[in-house]
Amino acid sequence: MNVLQIKDNLVCEISKCNNVLGIAQTGDINAKLVPGQSDIDLFVLCENIPDRKEREQIYSVFAGQYSECTMNVCNGGMWGYGDILEIDGIEVMPMYFTVQEMTAYLEETLQGKHLEKMGGFYPTGRLSSVETINILYEEGSVWSDLKAMVKRPPAELFHKLFQYHISRVLNEEDLGRVVLRKEVLFYHQVLEDSLDHLLQALYALNHTYFPSRKRIEEYIMRFEIKPDNCYERLSRILKSAVSDETIEESVRDLKILARELEMAGNMNRRG
Repeated sequence: MNVLQIKDNLVCEISKCNNVLGIAQTGDINAKLVPGQSDIDLFVLCENIPDRKEREQIYSVFAGQYSECTMNVCNGGMWGYGDILEIDGIEVMPMYFTVQEMTAYLEETLQGKHLEKMGGFYPTGRLSSVETINILYEEGSVWSDLKAMVKRPPAELFHKLFQYHISRVLNEEDLGRVVLRKEVLFYHQVLEDSLDHLLQALYALNHTYFPSRKRIEEYIMRFEIKPDNCYERLSRILKSAVSDETIEESVRDLKILARELEMAGNMNRRG
C-alpha cells in the first residue's frame, strides 16, 4: 500500500470523528512525492478540536503503516493543532481547526485586518490555500462555502495591501547605509525585507493573493500590471547585490523598480 492509499484511508478514518465536518488537502494533489522532500498537508475543519487521545486512537488504526507519529507539532494558532505521520519518507500532517476560528480569520483577512507577515506566515497565503484547496470530505458545504468566500475578495482588500506594502519597500535609512558602507551581508538583510514588500505589492496590484515565493516567475509573467521586464530586473537586482563593487547599482535598480510599481498602482487606482 502506497502513501496516497494510506492518506485516503486516514482521511476516511478522521472523517468518522463526530467533531469533524470537513477535510481538504492543500497544494497540487497530483504532484510527484519525493521521500524526504515532499509533504501532504490536510486541513481538518471541526466543530470542536478532537483531543490528543482521540487523535491517537485514529492514528492507531494505521499502526505499522507509518514509521513515526509526532503529536502536537502545532498547538493552536495559525496552523491549528497539528500532528505528523511519516509514511514512506513523506510527512502527512493533519491540522485541525474549528470552523468558527477558520471562518473568523478568513473574514478578518478579507477585511484587511491582517496585512503584515507574522513570522514566516502570510495572511494572504491562507486565503490562497483555501481558494485552491482540494476538498476530500465535507458535511454539507462547509469547505465549499469557505472557498466561495475567498473567491469573492473585495477590491478594497487589494488596495489596502498595495498601499501597506509599497510604502515599506524602500527603507531609505538602511539603503543609505548600504551605499555608504557597501556591506553585502547587511544589504542582503535589507533587500530581503524590500523584496518581500515589493512582491506583495505587485501581487496585490494584480488582485492575486500572495502565497509564497514559489513559482514567482510564472506568476509575474502572467500579470497584466507590472513594470517592464519586471522579473528580469528583479533577477538583476539580486545578481548585483552579491558584490560591494555592484551593490550601489543594485540599490539604484531597486529604487527605480519600486517607484515604477508605485506609479503603476496610482495609475490603476485612478483608472
